Amino acid sequence: MTESLLDFFNNQGIESFLSTFWILVFVEVPRFFLGGLVVLMMLLFSKRARYTPEDLRNIGREILHNGVSVVISSHNDAASLEPMIISLREQTVRKIQIIIVNDGSTDGTHNECLRLRRAKKIDTYIHLKARGGKASAVNLALSYVKYDFFVVTDADTSFDRDAFEIAAAYFCDPRVGAVGGNLAVRNYKASLAARVQQINYLLSITLGRIVSDMLGLYFVASGAFGFYRKAATESLGGWELGPGEDGDIATRLRLGGWKVRFSPYAVAQTDVPDTELKLIKQRLRWNRSLIRLRFRKYRWHVLNPFNANFNMSLAIGFFDIYIFTALQPFLFVAFLIEKMIVFGFFSVYILISVSLIFILLDGLKILLSYTISKKIYRDYSLLDYIPLYTFYNVYFLRFVRLIAISHELMFRGSYTDDYVPEKVRLQQKVY
Repeated sequence: MTESLLDFFNNQGIESFLSTFWILVFVEVPRFFLGGLVVLMMLLFSKRARYTPEDLRNIGREILHNGVSVVISSHNDAASLEPMIISLREQTVRKIQIIIVNDGSTDGTHNECLRLRRAKKIDTYIHLKARGGKASAVNLALSYVKYDFFVVTDADTSFDRDAFEIAAAYFCDPRVGAVGGNLAVRNYKASLAARVQQINYLLSITLGRIVSDMLGLYFVASGAFGFYRKAATESLGGWELGPGEDGDIATRLRLGGWKVRFSPYAVAQTDVPDTELKLIKQRLRWNRSLIRLRFRKYRWHVLNPFNANFNMSLAIGFFDIYIFTALQPFLFVAFLIEKMIVFGFFSVYILISVSLIFILLDGLKILLSYTISKKIYRDYSLLDYIPLYTFYNVYFLRFVRLIAISHELMFRGSYTDDYVPEKVRLQQKVY
């Protein structure tokens, strides 16, 4: 069989090779090389790339000299609050206003918030007896924000000491309305599922968002670390109700004429699902929201160039998502089915070859992400898990994404997702 496999590859002409490995030639490899080229151009020629973290801290320190506000939406996070508050109080920014919105928690969050307020570790505490969802909580907190810039985060997030100053540096451009911070996985050693997600964060957030930012196609400020200009969010009337709040507010800001930037050296750490079942639930929700927002809500801005609301940069960015996020799993299934029909049992060897190439590309991408990451987040032992990551990403998470997208397109699953309370879902605009 080994000899027949070698004969097969030796006898492959260019046309036959392209037809056999079209998923790699036309989808996977071009995107890899485009991303790598963009990062290389950034490292070699971009003025922004020549800023060191110290340069960014100095710029951000001046911008935040009056202070910064932090809005924390908390639901059943009693155990996470104090460590998170400690990380905020250790920030290099001198003046920080901390606002906690207890979004209908049923554990000990209320008593913990009262204790933190009595100890003067937080400035404002808002207690909502019924859960309204993150968008509602943030909108309520906006009236208490007293500084020109504020961070929206979650209770299970902690920050590098210089994260706020580094991210704030991007606000030196008065057209910037929001800055997304970088994310690292704090509990990545907890399980294999968590380690895989650390690799995924390195590739999709650290590396992927640097590429998107350089191309002017960055459309999401992470819900765990979103930094906002108060005047920009006020111009929009705040957050709209519904899922995917982080992507939605960033898209609305861009449509409103504001820029949204990504700050790779401003890092926050967050916990990720540490079991496969929790991971599936999270990714189902994320991908359903992606279709709902990117395809339904903003379709008139991207699908019809003759529509008065058409936005070219939004269209380019969304089509990247349509092809490489939404369409990709369907293309891969088509690839698998075609190989099994054409090659039968021999298709196993083709898939092994494809998987090996994926492993190589993923390893190169991790090394590339390390060149533009803080040294403390360069854990080279993760390279040992690249084969496992490739299996998760290609043969597991893609199929989860396929299920989520299919379910959303056919049954509108995001409209009944209990991540958003029912009373809030009933008030949402239908699109």
